[in-house]
Formats: sequence, structure tokens, C-alpha cells
Amino acid sequence: VTQVGSLVLVKQDMATEDDRTVGDLIAEATAPSRAALQALDVASAALATGEDAADAYSAALEAARLLDAWDAERRVDIALAGLNACSDRARVLSTLSVGQRYRVRLAVALWSTPDLLLLDEPTNHLDAAGLSFLTERLRDHPGGLA
Repeated sequence: VTQVGSLVLVKQDMATEDDRTVGDLIAEATAPSRAALQALDVASAALATGEDAADAYSAALEAARLLDAWDAERRVDIALAGLNACSDRARVLSTLSVGQRYRVRLAVALWSTPDLLLLDEPTNHLDAAGLSFLTERLRDHPGGLA
């Protein structure tokens, strides 16, 4: 099996989360955006010192642009609010109900706009407002859905 592009899978199965927090999930999901912005900062600094870093800067800028990296945290917050999910980044996942954990996972997945989004019964655990948000978000999704 060969994968081209990004893939996000949100399963109903909620294995034990141990001491992981909402913030841990968000940090994992936004790591590529933070890395892209860090690479852009490094390339910018290199250019400022006169190094020949134009290619590195162009590549870093393109990567950040493709990820819309500057807006990652805000998009996560919008998805958490839209699904009425816990937004307390210090909250331990195992202290949340199964439904709340699923909404947090779904929100984190939705913000990332992957090339292919695989959802396992995505309307479980959603109220009417969450269902409306999910429907709108899926209609606007530029990639594949399953």
C-alpha cells in the first residue's frame, strides 16, 4: 500500500488514554504547522545574516502556506467550539466521557484539512449544533471523505 498525501482517521474505539491531555492531541495535530513556521524562521534568519538561503526560504514559505500554518491554533479552537468539545488543553482525556473524547478527536481531525478524511460513525455523540457544524465542514472539505 502506498499513501500519497495526508490521511486522518477518526475511530470510535477509544483505547485507554493514560495521562494524555486535550493539549497533547492538539500539539500532535499542529506539530507540522509549528515545524513549518520554525523552518521559515530559521530560513528568514539565515537570509537576514546574508547567507544564501533563498531556496530554503522559498521551500519553507511554501510549506507553511500549504498548511496555513499561521492559523492552526485558531482553526482547532473553532472546531472544538463547533462540536461543543472540551477546549481545556490541560484536561486529561481519560477524565472525559467517551463522547467528549470523540468530539475532541473529531475536532482535531477536521481542522487539519487532510487529503483523505476517514470517519467511523462521525455523527455519534453529536448534538444538533455539532451535527450542523460537521455537515458544513464536510461539505467544504476539499479532499476525499469516507
